[in-house]
Amino acid sequence: MGLGIVLCIGSGVAFSATAWGPFAVACHYLALRRHLPRDLMSFLTDAHEHRGVLRQAGAVYQLRHIDLQRHLAS
Repeated sequence: MGLGIVLCIGSGVAFSATAWGPFAVACHYLALRRHLPRDLMSFLTDAHEHRGVLRQAGAVYQLRHIDLQRHLAS
């Protein structure tokens, strides 16, 4: 029982110590509410490689079309 508690606390600290933890929680929450696709990274890869809607600048994706960006922002 003590080992289980230590593992839960340790994973909670490790999960919140980086940006990946809150990102994963937000993605799952938004996917459950149908505001994001379930597999966000494959969606972004498809939009970048096959559809040409996004461009990749380092580790981030940017919209190519300013009108689409304005529409999605509003």
